[in-house]
Amino acid sequence: MLLTPHTLVGIAVAVSVKEPLIAVPTSFFLHFLGDLVPHWDFCIESEEGKTDPYYPLKVIADLSIGVGIGLFFTLLTLWVIKDPLLSINIFLCGIASVLPDAITGPAIFNKEKKGIPYIMMKIQHIVHFPARPPWGVISQILVSLSCLILILHSLELL
Repeated sequence: MLLTPHTLVGIAVAVSVKEPLIAVPTSFFLHFLGDLVPHWDFCIESEEGKTDPYYPLKVIADLSIGVGIGLFFTLLTLWVIKDPLLSINIFLCGIASVLPDAITGPAIFNKEKKGIPYIMMKIQHIVHFPARPPWGVISQILVSLSCLILILHSLELL
């Protein structure tokens, strides 16, 4: 799954579960459930993804959107809603929700097959459920919209 839907799932957890000691690990583990949803990605684990000349731009765009959404809701809850604890929870859950991909990253391009990144990559291969467009994109849009509605409703903005 792309980073943006994972980020939205983490934020949805943060606004639903106010206790960071529960919300942050939940966001981390929901990453794997998110990868069980049939989805399209940038072919990160294949040779096609490594040789695609636009691959770095795609990843940067997705990362930028995910970071932007995370920062938007973090700052919204801090400055507008004035709830610093919720703001911290959103920030931490947003990071936790994409952390498995961040940990896996080095193993994808490293020739050495050992260590925590490699173990995380093996776990992600087990739960990864790729799907071609349009269905793999539609599933991510539905997950993202569901999370966005939950977030806005929980923050009483909807």
